[in-house]
Amino acid sequence: MAPTAGTILRLKKAGAKPKKKTLSLKNKLRNLERLLKKDTLPEDIRTAKTQELADLQAQVETKLQQETEREISLKYRKVKFFDRRRVMRTLKKLKAQITATRTKALEEAYEAAKKDMMYIFYYPKGEKYINLFAEKTKKQHSDDELARQGELKEAAIKAYKAQKSHADFDNYCFCDAKESSAAESDEENAKDEDNDDDTAASKKMKQPKRKLAEAKHKSKRRKQHETNVQVVADTEGNVATGDDDDFFM
Repeated sequence: MAPTAGTILRLKKAGAKPKKKTLSLKNKLRNLERLLKKDTLPEDIRTAKTQELADLQAQVETKLQQETEREISLKYRKVKFFDRRRVMRTLKKLKAQITATRTKALEEAYEAAKKDMMYIFYYPKGEKYINLFAEKTKKQHSDDELARQGELKEAAIKAYKAQKSHADFDNYCFCDAKESSAAESDEENAKDEDNDDDTAASKKMKQPKRKLAEAKHKSKRRKQHETNVQVVADTEGNVATGDDDDFFM
């Protein structure tokens, strides 16, 4: 009898080499702190381990800061997205108007919208996001939040001026390479509607391998059962015919 898939998997796991356990930063810090508490430690080793401990502490602080920034950015991602989309539409509209008829009022409005986009682009990652359009929300900004918003706007303008290349910021403002036109999006929607049936069929085909194997096994057993039934029927027919022949002999 051939071994089953589960038996083969267990044999592979038994013969596999155990993975080496890697220590986390916190465990490394704890081990170094325990080592440095020993009085018998030579001075040169103590100096090297003290430096290693300082480096690990810096790595832990950096990792914690990155995790905090990620949590905050995920929390305020939607609010920031709506601000960016609104400013982006304003910039595109003003740019088209300036191209048609250039006026001082339009240029000033364009520069103001551009500064708003700088505020969004250069906003600190690890800080709670203060949205630009508080009138669109139920909660209004406090005096402290408005003061902090003014400081961040000035800092964003300074950061923009300090950079030599503004290609990333310009792409962030307009996203010409990422956004498709209305005609292209309509064509894509039409293609998607035409391919709905194909998509549904492909989804049905994408069944787990286990289910497909079970279905194939059931079909095979059904065919084998039908074959056995047919063989039994033929045998009974032959036996009956033989009895009749003996009777008439």
